[in-house]
Amino acid sequence: MLVKTLFVVLSLIALGSCDSRIRYRFFREATYVDDYTHANFHTILTNPNFVQTRQTVIFHYGAGQTLATPQIHDVVTAYAVNRQFNFIVIYYDNINTISSGEANALAEGVTVNLLEIFDRGYNSGLMNLLGFSLGAQIMARASRQVQSRSNRRHIISRLTGLDPWNLGPISSITVGTLSSADAQWVESIHTESSNRGDHGSRGHIAFFVNGGISQPMCTQTLPTARWDCSHNFALSVWAESVRAASPVFPSLQCDSWSQFQAGQCNSNQVANLGRTSINTSIRGSYFLSTNMQAPWSRNQAQP
Repeated sequence: MLVKTLFVVLSLIALGSCDSRIRYRFFREATYVDDYTHANFHTILTNPNFVQTRQTVIFHYGAGQTLATPQIHDVVTAYAVNRQFNFIVIYYDNINTISSGEANALAEGVTVNLLEIFDRGYNSGLMNLLGFSLGAQIMARASRQVQSRSNRRHIISRLTGLDPWNLGPISSITVGTLSSADAQWVESIHTESSNRGDHGSRGHIAFFVNGGISQPMCTQTLPTARWDCSHNFALSVWAESVRAASPVFPSLQCDSWSQFQAGQCNSNQVANLGRTSINTSIRGSYFLSTNMQAPWSRNQAQP
């Protein structure tokens, strides 16, 4: 009787630890999906369309967004038609779920699910966590918690932060910000100033698109609209890189945008921003210019 009671108690604790807000959508084909909850996400390993020897990309979007947000839809569509990956999106039924105040709880839920599939045999060295805005900070926290809670048995291979959100001084401490310590290789893409983005959230390599402060094609009258336009441009750039068959967005290692524009970095190392970038030995800050309309990638790294 005691054993049965203990089992019931433990089961209730386990159920209570599930975050029912978290949903996972697995794109087994471009227009065919399988949905999972926090409670059953680990069963994705038995899905015949989930290839356990293939890289998995899990994407977390930002606050105030949904799967129908145009820039989010662009990224999702780009990955969904690319059969090189197991592609999964974390989504929420309530648009207000994602907030700085909930970042720790959401990261906790993602951490638990990641540890479940890693402990069941999926290789963390095949995992790419991709996050935009606040989603980047949530994924960064989940990635470093996977390391600490597994005593570094499981380390995420690649962490990609698309214009990581500026958490502010308090949440930067309580949540933590994206850094090179969070995964085997961490990259950050910056498109907006501190009005939205956080230039202090940097990985092993940080890309500053058109200087990373504001985007020249964002000419809206209202400042907040311009900020959002520049912030969301990180998604457009990334989606284009996912669709590309070869490396795009050539960028120059440089210490500042002014030096880049003056041509002082023209002979420096070139790196490519985007999904097709595979040189994980590169380090430092890289700057690039884009076209004023899609396709955004230019053919040369020089300004």
